[in-house]
Amino acid sequence: MRIKQVVIHGEGKVSLDDAEISDATPPGEILVETEATFISAGTELSGYQGLNPGRPMPGPPDYPLAPGYLNVGRVLAVGDDVHEFRAGDRVFSFARHASHHYAAVDGVVVAVPEEIDSQTAAASWLAGIALTSVQASDVSLNDWVAVFGLGMVGNLAAQLFKLSGARVIGIDPVPFRRGLAREVGIEHTVGGSDEEVGSRIRELCGPEGAGITVEAVGHSRVAEEAAELTAPYGELILLGTQRADYQADLTHLMRQIHWKWLDVKGAQVWRIPLRPARGVKHSSYRNALLVLDLIKSGRLEIDKLISHRMRPDEIADAYELLLNSKDTCSGIAIDWT
Repeated sequence: MRIKQVVIHGEGKVSLDDAEISDATPPGEILVETEATFISAGTELSGYQGLNPGRPMPGPPDYPLAPGYLNVGRVLAVGDDVHEFRAGDRVFSFARHASHHYAAVDGVVVAVPEEIDSQTAAASWLAGIALTSVQASDVSLNDWVAVFGLGMVGNLAAQLFKLSGARVIGIDPVPFRRGLAREVGIEHTVGGSDEEVGSRIRELCGPEGAGITVEAVGHSRVAEEAAELTAPYGELILLGTQRADYQADLTHLMRQIHWKWLDVKGAQVWRIPLRPARGVKHSSYRNALLVLDLIKSGRLEIDKLISHRMRPDEIADAYELLLNSKDTCSGIAIDWT
């Protein structure tokens, strides 16, 4: 079967290409025709820029890459032993930017409520990523939480902490992102220099800082700043993936952790089990259903964060827009219909 698929061929080189997949639906899988995908700015742009796209070891990516993992489409056919879905169902899956794909139903494939449009549903898993910061924390009612970085994932983390009963501060140097955060209900947003950010956080939270800080940028310097503004016995949650080199003296950071008795917690989403298991509270499957329910009920806002909706053949423009227009571009959905 001939399909269309986005491919990154090298640093700064991406295109929509022809590809082939089998005509026969494998047992335990479904054939899906894509309606919408969403660009993961962190993972995909790191591959596009030749950075390490979330690998455990340093080094450039292996090209060519078929990027993407946020996909919503309609089931066209089901393989043997598939009882959960039938033709016509609309589903979310961890699939690439492609016109058609096969998805194994024993992974993370969930039905999408008809009340949610496909582009919003494709973006929904970014809230699943953000949710790991909440689930890794010990947040309690009325805690102060400072989220550093108000890109798509940071914005959603701020919303989810607020839903958990916390008082949230969003920190970002870009006025456009701070404005979006306020639009979706984050009352306190801060920009400016490190000194201005620190002063405002201490003004709101008290002189010791926030009980929980979340690094949602993926930059070690920001994590260092967040540690400085975390209150004694507090938590620093590392939500972003650090990819760029950062040269610094670790002593100051270690002293913050040691002297203030901070808990530093990693919140890498792929460390959560994919499927529910006995004795395990969280799973990607359960979280995917959870965030779709929050969107359906109107408690979590994603649609306002989608600034651009583009065609698959505009993928090169989409990547460049995300890379170079952070003051106007918050998130890009790809419409395959």
